[in-house]
Amino acid sequence: MFRPIKFGLPIAIFLLICQSATATVMPPDTAYVRDTFCSNQILLIGNQLFDPSNPGGTVVLPGAASDGSDSIIVVNLVFRQPVHVFLKQNLCIGDTLWVNGTAYHAGFYLGQETVEGGASNGCDSIIDIDLSFYPTVLNYNATICEGDTVYINGNPYSAFHPQGEEVMPGEGVSGCDSIIRVNLEVITPPYYILRDTLCPDEFRMINGHRYDRNTRTGLEILKGAASSGCDSLLYLDFNFRELWVYLGEDKEIVQGDTVCIVPQYNLIPQTLEWSPAPPCADPDCLTNCIQLLSSVKYTLKATDIYGCTVSDEILISVSDKNRVFAPNVFNPDASWPNNRFFLSADNGVVSIKRLLIADRWGETMYDREDIAPDDPDTGWDGMSRGKTAQIGVYTFWALIERLDGSKFTKAGTFSLVR
Repeated sequence: MFRPIKFGLPIAIFLLICQSATATVMPPDTAYVRDTFCSNQILLIGNQLFDPSNPGGTVVLPGAASDGSDSIIVVNLVFRQPVHVFLKQNLCIGDTLWVNGTAYHAGFYLGQETVEGGASNGCDSIIDIDLSFYPTVLNYNATICEGDTVYINGNPYSAFHPQGEEVMPGEGVSGCDSIIRVNLEVITPPYYILRDTLCPDEFRMINGHRYDRNTRTGLEILKGAASSGCDSLLYLDFNFRELWVYLGEDKEIVQGDTVCIVPQYNLIPQTLEWSPAPPCADPDCLTNCIQLLSSVKYTLKATDIYGCTVSDEILISVSDKNRVFAPNVFNPDASWPNNRFFLSADNGVVSIKRLLIADRWGETMYDREDIAPDDPDTGWDGMSRGKTAQIGVYTFWALIERLDGSKFTKAGTFSLVR
């Protein structure tokens, strides 16, 4: 019998022919299979696959005839190729043509689309797309002074923007857009150079513009100052002394800990100013080790021989380490809340992002996210998948979130008893 079977390809046919247990040698029976398919289909006859690269052949099925002799199947198949259609069309820039759900436009004008079963013979149709887009292009060439501005299509062109393209909707042939290509020749005016070296935080205001570490160079326009009637230019180039003072990264310590501040700098300081009062008797001290009971921010300002001043600050935060408590023995048969395994924490903990409990073989017994600390109702009741957990040692792991949004982990073991 013939039985259709679907594989990854569109259609495949699986042919089963029962075999007889008779051992008598008989002349083989012969059958013929002739049919037409699409090129992306495969036919399975016996134990052989037939496709466009193997359209015909002979299949021998030993002992498959009713009298116990071999069956022979002569296969002669025809595979139709997909129907190709070529789509060539002229469009305006900005138009979009949808083909088989795909958008084609001036930036994507070549392609191939396959329409499954779209041909009249039931095979696929293949559409080759080749689109052309044309506007009307005009060139605008002119000479201007640097600093002048020419408006084209409402947009400014100048020495800082001498070239570009302007689109005039519907002004071209066949109702397409016109494109104006702008190319300006700019007369370079005479210019002057001003160079200077400034302190790191110093700045200069020139012609209404600010020059500092972030804006070190620039070009200022002096209107109509050149003999040609064009503007003159003033080129500015400022250098800044690379000075710095560094107190170290901000620190977070536990109340009562001792922390040392070691200033570093790349200048010869004339003065050092601490704020608040220096943590040592000598205001020029270089190393300060202090014991803090509360948070403090220290600022050090250093001034060199040129009068340049640089500063840095360090914030030392003093707080208790977050404490998380977990029971080491847990009895599900105890009275509430001792019949739950849950985590307790101080006020610095806002959430247990995840609590995971596993047995000694690594099987997960409990896994919950976003639970509150100190809440027995969200803890583990000693059950897993509707069954009572066995007595033994279990491991827990927790991801915990602090008030400031930072996270840390807590892990350990506990014993389940009854």
